[in-house]
Amino acid sequence: MKQPINWPFAMHCVVGASNAAFDVLLKNSVIVFMAFRGDMDAQDLSRLASLAWVLFMAPFFIFSAHGGYLGDHFNKKSLALGLRYADLAIAACTAYGFYTSNLPLLLALVFAKGVTSTLYSPIKYSLVSDLLPRPAHGMGYAVVEAASMAAILCATYLGAMLGANPDRRMIGLVALLIVGMSFLLTVASPGFANASATRTKLGINPIQPTLRILRLATRDRRVSASILALSWYWALGAVFLSNVPVLVRYTLHGDESQIASILLIFTLGVGLGLGGGSWLNQGRMARRLPDAMAALITAMGIDLQFSIPMAPNRMLLDFFLIALASGIYASYFSSALYQAANESEKSRIFAANNIASSLFIVLALAVSTLVLRFEVPIAACLGLFAAATLPITFIARAIFGK
Repeated sequence: MKQPINWPFAMHCVVGASNAAFDVLLKNSVIVFMAFRGDMDAQDLSRLASLAWVLFMAPFFIFSAHGGYLGDHFNKKSLALGLRYADLAIAACTAYGFYTSNLPLLLALVFAKGVTSTLYSPIKYSLVSDLLPRPAHGMGYAVVEAASMAAILCATYLGAMLGANPDRRMIGLVALLIVGMSFLLTVASPGFANASATRTKLGINPIQPTLRILRLATRDRRVSASILALSWYWALGAVFLSNVPVLVRYTLHGDESQIASILLIFTLGVGLGLGGGSWLNQGRMARRLPDAMAALITAMGIDLQFSIPMAPNRMLLDFFLIALASGIYASYFSSALYQAANESEKSRIFAANNIASSLFIVLALAVSTLVLRFEVPIAACLGLFAAATLPITFIARAIFGK
């Protein structure tokens, strides 16, 4: 008998995907806008691209604890709806910022979008438990991720192309359409209260709730190991993606279409890896996946030294395989994290993951910027970060205890 469609879960997937699409559209279009509209050299562009990433990720470190506690203690629909109102205001300001070429405003909006995404992220993942029966939680998480990756794939292309588009009104229009759809679906979705959770008073100071959430994540070594591996996954992706405009503009001497192509291939690889990883995790070789994928990432990172800039097609294959392996790698540890987290603490556990990931991203971007400042070739910089995946994976597996 054919199973009926779970419409609340389907709407939740679209809302999560549209939020991810707006994240990527805004961040990528600002970076490409700087690359092709600004008068700056490679080092300045690298610093500003890293700054855009840092501004987006900083709220995940500062406010993730608040998002985790709010998601575990209050009606998730009310919280999500309030964040959609904020996103509508951000989208409207984005349209104005691009129309007036106001770079400081656009960078401030990247930070603001990071705040709303930070507060929404724990809700996005914990709602899977409310909308689906327990046996379907793992698959539900994979579907939410797949929907988000599909949206990111489209937004990656739009951000790269619209960032260099002479018609500055287009980015704002697309942003408003995405957020408007997300708002309407949030209004139509059901609400879920968390009356059973213990209330914790939150103040303005984020340090204490952040430390409490991080301590919570260290109680279970499976959670700690998964968060370590996932944090590196996000940091590696941030270093690769933030340096694509620099690579294209100053090493390959290409245009925005080549930026879009590389970003699309990388995003597609991650999406396929996340989707395929959920299937591979059910096989007999699942326990060997992290080590195998870390080795593949390292090998392709080394090969980038020889494919940039002389063999562009081989370079694209390297990017794709690194992304594919990263997606499978993340799928394994995401599933482990989801299974290890207690139901009553899931929002806070995912908030802890956001905190650690944002810290790793900021540190990785700072290191990559410093490395490039010493005139290290960008291929060598990317290769070093790819190779670091192996020792970090060994540490994570040692903590995991398997």
